[in-house]
Amino acid sequence: MAEVIRRVRPTPSDAYLANPHKGACTFQRFAGDPLFAGTAWSEQGPLTFPERAFPGTTPAYLPSTVAYCRWYWQMLEPAPGSYEFGILDQALATAAARGQTLAIRLMPFGHPADPQLPRWYADRHGADAKGHPDHDSAPYLEHFGGLIREAGRRFDGDPRLESIDLAYIGYWGEGAGTCSAEQCRRFAELFRESFPTTPRLGMMGDAQMRAALATGTGWRCDCFGDLRAPGDACVMRHHSWNHMLEGYPRAMAECGAVDTWRTAPVHFETCWVPMTWQQRGFDLDYIIGQGLKWHGTYFMPKSCGLSPEWVDQLSDFCRRLGYRYVLRHAALQSPTPIAGGWFGFQAFIENVGVAPIYHRYDLAIRLRQRDREEIVTVPDVDIRTWLPGDAWIDRRIPLPPGLRPGWADLALGIIRPGERDARVRFAVEETFGNGWVSLGGIELD
Repeated sequence: MAEVIRRVRPTPSDAYLANPHKGACTFQRFAGDPLFAGTAWSEQGPLTFPERAFPGTTPAYLPSTVAYCRWYWQMLEPAPGSYEFGILDQALATAAARGQTLAIRLMPFGHPADPQLPRWYADRHGADAKGHPDHDSAPYLEHFGGLIREAGRRFDGDPRLESIDLAYIGYWGEGAGTCSAEQCRRFAELFRESFPTTPRLGMMGDAQMRAALATGTGWRCDCFGDLRAPGDACVMRHHSWNHMLEGYPRAMAECGAVDTWRTAPVHFETCWVPMTWQQRGFDLDYIIGQGLKWHGTYFMPKSCGLSPEWVDQLSDFCRRLGYRYVLRHAALQSPTPIAGGWFGFQAFIENVGVAPIYHRYDLAIRLRQRDREEIVTVPDVDIRTWLPGDAWIDRRIPLPPGLRPGWADLALGIIRPGERDARVRFAVEETFGNGWVSLGGIELD
């Protein structure tokens, strides 16, 4: 019998895809929750979890598959060794119910108006006039580190958990404090040991960032978009220091963060909120261009309302962040006899985003024959290696036992290991409602 090759070339789509692990994030809120009023927000993570207010996308915000929340040490360990991780359990469950994963930060303390160090810790080990602990001390590593270890024991590897920040210096853990390079190394190793599976994100800048990156983390910045130019009596306005034109490019170069996006994510938390950028006359095109150039995966505008004039640009920015897979071409080669047989499969997949995916998924082919359905993982494919650009796949796909001679419908999907649902959608039009992409089919002998 002559060999038959069936080719499939789907139609690319620019539509929004509710794909996981990328794009806009909610902040201290979940998809469907009300936004913060105006340009203000809270640094305290949710402690109660009411039903959603809106059935779908929150008005005046961007669609989101990632929630980002952070909580203070005082809330999570009110007494030594007594952990209130029920808060995180509820947050993970709420995120999952809203179609999101949950990115977290555990913060040692906040600004004077925020919760401070746990009273039991400050009474035993002291704090300075600003409420800071001795970041270099053994008790701080032991006790705040103990919170991190216990959180890792309970939550590392949970598929609902998106990432965790390495945050332990100064207000909100963002690095404004004194801590030796050696203590930073100890904390970075502690986070790696506690969360070996969950993606970890180092805070932008100096020893804290260097130590984090040395353990394989990605990075996050907390003042993305800052283009301030206040000037003063001695400095011209356009010579003013700001994060976007000096702080971040310098830190990326000096800390070795330029290429870490290849293996770990990048998270942009806005400086203030986009409405503030607009009020101050910041250049949105430049901000977006830098975010794409720095290979961002997440954009977190703090769950505050967005200007109608900027929504389309920010939506397009989020569409391009992270990964976006287009199935350009697939070919199916005539199968060998069913018993112990196989068929040839080739695919050209282009990642038109700016980063890979960082969570484990499998590329799979679904075979359907009447009332029988089989899912076969395409062997030796790690989609985390699909950097922006082209991926070519050429594999023999084993035929599952029990199939019968005749036609079999085929579809391509990206699934979690061991599952059957297509979790990551291709940006093509020939997609079933459940995320699988039609490949037509093959005739089995």
